[in-house]
Amino acid sequence: MNTELEKKKILPLLIKFSIPSTIAVLINMIYNITDRYFIGQNVGRDGIGALAIIFPVTILIGGIGMFFAIGGASAAGIKLGERDRGGAEKVLGTTIFWIIMIGLGLTALILLNLTPILEILGASKNNIDHAYTYYAYIIPTLVLQLVFMSLNAFIRTEGNPMLSMKINLLGAGLNTLLDYILIVRFGMGIKGAAIGTAAAGVVPAIIQLYHFFRSDIITLKLKNIRPNLEIMSEISKIGIGSFLNQLLNGISVYIMNIKLNYYGGDLAIAAVGIVSTSRNFINTSFIGFNQGRQPILSYNYGAKKFDRVKETFNISTKITFTVALILVFIVVGNSDAVAEFFVNDENLIEFTGHAIRLNLFMMVSTALYLSGTNYFQAVGKGKKTTQLLTIRLVVLTIPLLYILPVFWGLNGVWLAFPISDTIAAVVAMYFMREEFKEMKGNPSVQSV
Repeated sequence: MNTELEKKKILPLLIKFSIPSTIAVLINMIYNITDRYFIGQNVGRDGIGALAIIFPVTILIGGIGMFFAIGGASAAGIKLGERDRGGAEKVLGTTIFWIIMIGLGLTALILLNLTPILEILGASKNNIDHAYTYYAYIIPTLVLQLVFMSLNAFIRTEGNPMLSMKINLLGAGLNTLLDYILIVRFGMGIKGAAIGTAAAGVVPAIIQLYHFFRSDIITLKLKNIRPNLEIMSEISKIGIGSFLNQLLNGISVYIMNIKLNYYGGDLAIAAVGIVSTSRNFINTSFIGFNQGRQPILSYNYGAKKFDRVKETFNISTKITFTVALILVFIVVGNSDAVAEFFVNDENLIEFTGHAIRLNLFMMVSTALYLSGTNYFQAVGKGKKTTQLLTIRLVVLTIPLLYILPVFWGLNGVWLAFPISDTIAAVVAMYFMREEFKEMKGNPSVQSV
């Protein structure tokens, strides 16, 4: 067992796990940035708009990946902390089984209904063909895309964050190379971007599966690839928060796209593709640290080392808040330059720069909110995560997307997210204060 997680000093552990994890998340961002850059420069506004239209479905697929990454890896990490290696291996096998089943079902559903789905998402005559082409090439590889999204978290849980980073780097490098060759050199446009993205998920997934069949920490055994409903229940309790968060985020983005289309047309739809990429770039600072600290939190919670759990949360949250503050200052302070990186359209650059300033200026609040939700997932308290995401998205974001535009028009659409995230961050920090009070009063508590 990896006793380093319960004995080594917290700050060096966070550095060891979180820096490679942050780099890995940043590398994942290269997927989106690379596609948007090459599409924006070679296809133009309609290509960027197509990616924005399919983004809600992309979020849903990412939610399934996060469901197994957070739920599965946290459950496996807790079992390792309890010295139950066999239990951790059963978690991995169960995860693989359900990824295959869900992935195949979702693949069939999307491919058989792709045009109606795009029409529901608000695709226009200018971008629907681009959106259709992009997903027609990616969706057939969905099972392996989900494997790729999920298994890097298990690799970090094994105590091997550097391998996780290298696998992500391989995928990003492959995506960038193929995008350049297929889009720029061969002029394949949106089709080339889709092929590059698909390949960049498939190749790393194969490497991950090979690794776990040979791993001596959490071994993937054929006998464990089965529908173990008891273990799936454990995974679900932890991972459902991540899935619901992505699902509700997808609904929020869908509503936002509808509102943006109503108030700003195709120009606003193209702008939100760049704004969402900028938001995700800032997110990498705290998402990476949250993923890196997850094995430390899960293992020490399972081992009942609650003083180390609290110390891990406090140090990591201070770091992510500071980094997020710096990134917000850089991106918002240079919003026009950020927009110009993606497109050569003067009207779109001006429009997008204004949108970035309104939509991203309070993202330090997002850092605090996600730090709280990630903590509860890592220690197996998925109900708390569900409560927080319900407050953020159902109670705040979605209603604000309808209310604020009535008073402020297009600016109201952009402001819905920063206002909801700020209020949700206050609630999340209150939940954490109560969590540590409970932990101090009853050091053996492990309720879910």
